[in-house]
Amino acid sequence: MIRAVTFDFWQTLVEDSPDNLARQRARRIEAIAQSVRRAGHGLDLAQAEAVYEHSERVLHERFWSRDRDPLIADQVRLVLDLARPGLGARLDGSMLEEAIRGYIDPVLHFPPALHPGAAEAVTELAARGIALGIVSNTGRTPGIILRQVLDRYGLLRHFSVVSYSDEVGYRKPDAEIFRRTLAGLGAEARHAAHVGDNPDADVTGAQGAGMRGVHLAAGGRPAAAHADLVVADLGHLVERLLG
Repeated sequence: MIRAVTFDFWQTLVEDSPDNLARQRARRIEAIAQSVRRAGHGLDLAQAEAVYEHSERVLHERFWSRDRDPLIADQVRLVLDLARPGLGARLDGSMLEEAIRGYIDPVLHFPPALHPGAAEAVTELAARGIALGIVSNTGRTPGIILRQVLDRYGLLRHFSVVSYSDEVGYRKPDAEIFRRTLAGLGAEARHAAHVGDNPDADVTGAQGAGMRGVHLAAGGRPAAAHADLVVADLGHLVERLLG
């Protein structure tokens, strides 16, 4: 019997378009350039873009490839240090806060769309008394912002435990982020399922923690053969999962 269900965030509860992602990226690069200039250093947009791309490689090497995540403030300091060595440590409190705010807020200006069927699935599961949580990796946008996106759609209130990797420190598919979420929900893994679009991070990760892995194979994506359940439409999730 399923008593708890956790959801991925990106491309599961919400979906983003390439155009929207490009707008977010451009706004973040501009914010990086502005932060460096406010600190008294020259940095044009082309240089800021190079810093951004370099930081992607560094973050992947140091953290993401190891299924780990730094706190968002540490990520911003890392980016600033790549622009000008030691800059992240030299910024005072208010300037660092301003740099962090500019770095993390693009998604609020260019928000992702709610995935079709997501609201219906979440509200119906909640109405049936299923404990709900979120288990999601973050990249440039931290959990503090993603909570605001869910709140705008009226869904945040349904989730009693929200685990974003920048806050937990672990990334899917590491089982630890699932275990901590289940502990917060007070649920046993054998009575829990996780829903997500990524066959490795979501399905294999959940199964590694003893949960059922539900693959959301929307938009014609191939179904993960190892998934416990495959759904192409979140509108069918509750019926398929609970019967």
